[in-house]
Amino acid sequence: MISTRARVNSMMASSSSSPGPSPRTTSVTPPGAQFLAAAARRRMPLAGGPQVLVAEPELTLPWAELETAALRSACYAGALRYGEFFTADGERDAAGTPEDLLAVLPGGTTPASPVHLSCHAVAVPRPTDSELRLAVPPGARAEAGRLTVADILDASADRGPGTAGPLVVLSACETDLSAGHHDEALTLATALVTGGAADVVGSRWAVRDGPTSVMMAVFHHHLTARGLTPPDALRAAPLWMPDPHRIPLPTLDGPLRAEAARPDLHRLHHWAAFTHQGNPTARGG
Repeated sequence: MISTRARVNSMMASSSSSPGPSPRTTSVTPPGAQFLAAAARRRMPLAGGPQVLVAEPELTLPWAELETAALRSACYAGALRYGEFFTADGERDAAGTPEDLLAVLPGGTTPASPVHLSCHAVAVPRPTDSELRLAVPPGARAEAGRLTVADILDASADRGPGTAGPLVVLSACETDLSAGHHDEALTLATALVTGGAADVVGSRWAVRDGPTSVMMAVFHHHLTARGLTPPDALRAAPLWMPDPHRIPLPTLDGPLRAEAARPDLHRLHHWAAFTHQGNPTARGG
């Protein structure tokens, strides 16, 4: 049985089994001031500094570890590993607490790009409380492992203008969803753009672990092997997913290769959840 990263969106899960419409990148336009700032923000080079891969700290998402291992092997050799790992060679680099993550996000002490998170997340009716569920510091209460929209905005409040921004990938449920009708623009993804990220990939509903890990492996292949920008790579990945003649890519090895052969990858809810926020331009800098 394939685990689900949050509650399943029943409407999308019941979508037709036919291939349906051609996949398109959803590059979302935030409020005007934020859009102008993001469009002008330079992108940090993927190979120009630290790279961070975050796996779910409670080991409740088996595909999360496979996803991060595949990305480290094929795309980001030597990337720092945060979270928990059963099979990793060597020790993890950090527990993956909210403090660890804020340190590598814009405004932190050692900004990284990319920062890829494969974990649980949830959108709640009060948008500032939507959260990523990360590692709990030793001896702390469970709430100390939650990184909220408010935490992200507060941590980046003193960030200077004009600084290049990272790519942040939120491979989790509901990370570009607001459950509050009064403010649909405030999500984990938009908070990261406001905080200084150049590009953020997030999801509009609950996603299934296996197909999501396949799509993320394909997305990062297009970023690193083909040199596409994040919005273009996010278009290329869902074009690959429903293609009945798709050819496995180097990032798809072991269990991910088997998962990539499943006959239902064309179904809408496996590839359409992810959106791009931030710099919409097809240029690197």
